[in-house]
Amino acid sequence: MNFQDIQYFRKLYILKNFSKVAKFYNVSQPAISNSIKRLEILFDAKLMIRESSRKELIITPAGEQLFRHSITIINEFETAQKEIKRLTAKNFNLGLASIIENTYFYKIAEKLNNKGLLNHIKIYESGSNSLRRSLKNGKIDAALIGSLNTEEFTETTQNDLIIQDFAASNFHIFVSKKHPLAQKKGVHFSELKDENFILLNQNFVHLKVAQILSKTNKLQLHEVLETNNVSFLMNMVSQNIGITILSEVAQNNYPNIVSIPLLDELQPQLIASIAYRRNHYFTNEQKELLEFIANELGTEIIIQ
Repeated sequence: MNFQDIQYFRKLYILKNFSKVAKFYNVSQPAISNSIKRLEILFDAKLMIRESSRKELIITPAGEQLFRHSITIINEFETAQKEIKRLTAKNFNLGLASIIENTYFYKIAEKLNNKGLLNHIKIYESGSNSLRRSLKNGKIDAALIGSLNTEEFTETTQNDLIIQDFAASNFHIFVSKKHPLAQKKGVHFSELKDENFILLNQNFVHLKVAQILSKTNKLQLHEVLETNNVSFLMNMVSQNIGITILSEVAQNNYPNIVSIPLLDELQPQLIASIAYRRNHYFTNEQKELLEFIANELGTEIIIQ
């Protein structure tokens, strides 16, 4: 099967027009027609019907089925291209969730450097949800991510990624020392119904934590801002513009901020994990590096 045929088919399914697809790929219209014919011969099924009277392109049930598979085929092919290209680059692309990076990774960076491994690592910093997507599409080789103990992973997710937990932590409320809550030793989330929240955005699991606790306590969160920058978030909290919710292990290097434990009996936990694609091929050097990181974090992974 010609991979280009699948690409032409997918674009034709979306645009429903041969000339537009030909223009998009800068090829002749017959080239697109021949591509579809090859696929129909390969699958022994009619994929599309041209309704000449209404100038309409009708997708057959076989075409609908192939389109659903084409998404996976194209994604896997592009992922394979990225991963194969990196095998020759000698680099290990490691994703680090911001909170986990500052809490766990920095502690082992010196040991990695002493073993001559740190200079082979290319760091990608983002939120855990964003890093999951980057793992699946092959942009990174492995990641240290956070997830919630309340999350239910689908079978597809479990099949795509291998996830090995190494730590768990609760969530705290972070407030300015100027805030009336600053003197409290603990707080229930229900007490925060009138507070202004500054939150990490959808790339981070923290946004879901706030949503879960809001729903549990049947309150409407007063959200004034979302950001993907932890430092900016902490600066805003420091200025008493709002409060936030972060893992208790978040590095609080701000003298004007205090963290307060959540007292809710039922609340999510942040689970720190090492994650990588199940079908990713690791070189011997990459295996050594990933296994060293796992060992230093107090867990063990077995890479096939």
